[in-house]
Amino acid sequence: MLLSPTTYLILKGFAGILLFAISFYLIKDRLESKKKAVVSIVAGAVGFVAIQFAFSKVYIIDKDLIYEESYLMGSTKQSLGNGKTAKISPSNFQQVSVINQSRFKLILEEIIYTDNANSVSSKGDYEIPPHAALEVHLPNNEITYFFDQNIPDAVEVRGGNSKRQYWLRLESQADNDDSAEEYE
Repeated sequence: MLLSPTTYLILKGFAGILLFAISFYLIKDRLESKKKAVVSIVAGAVGFVAIQFAFSKVYIIDKDLIYEESYLMGSTKQSLGNGKTAKISPSNFQQVSVINQSRFKLILEEIIYTDNANSVSSKGDYEIPPHAALEVHLPNNEITYFFDQNIPDAVEVRGGNSKRQYWLRLESQADNDDSAEEYE
């Protein structure tokens, strides 16, 4: 089942509060046993964290190149826009599904920002053919930029680290920033 970001946030918050309430109830009745109290707190915390990983993110790109962000709970079949469907299932927390219902080839480009003179390097591109689905491992679990959004030349990075962001674009957008106008 696909959930909207708002529904996902409400469900996740409610489930977390419920797990902590249950663990608190168990603690309240067993205050004389510190060991049981610690076990119930740990069980509540582990349950809360497990719920955070029970969903995976799905981006659906429609025929007009408008994207929708959803969260997947369980498995579902999703239209690919050409009469075919794809079954999508959550793999793990950092697995993101991109459903391309358009007639255009899309590229998911990894952009790595470093603090070394605010340089930008690009690598790790993923191709998404028209009317296809792709599951990809994204460390940040999100796509930051879509199509003709301006990609910053630099972002703040501290301590010798790097920052990864992802840009979902048309195949032809890498060399020509005005190419999105061709498809309007």
